[in-house]
Amino acid sequence: MKQSLKIKIYLTILLTILVLVGCNNAGTNEEASLKENEMEQIKDLVSDYSLGKIKNESASITSEHLIVKKSDGDEEIYDLPEDEFFVSIAPYLNETHP
Repeated sequence: MKQSLKIKIYLTILLTILVLVGCNNAGTNEEASLKENEMEQIKDLVSDYSLGKIKNESASITSEHLIVKKSDGDEEIYDLPEDEFFVSIAPYLNETHP
């Protein structure tokens, strides 16, 4: 009888541990997916500014941040992906920018 009770207790503890580990991994996967989605949105913003699709705001880019200056004077700063980089080339005939 005591042996059976010990086995039930161990199985209950094991099941609880497995459930907790499973819940922890699910949260990590969701966070990684959200972070990846956010990085894609920032890359899309960089592309839109580079192609001139967004007209009423100005933007600049550094090695770490995309800095957007809104028409009302507010400024938003977005962190760029750490494992990627952006190259901005300004072609010119007589000057680098119009």
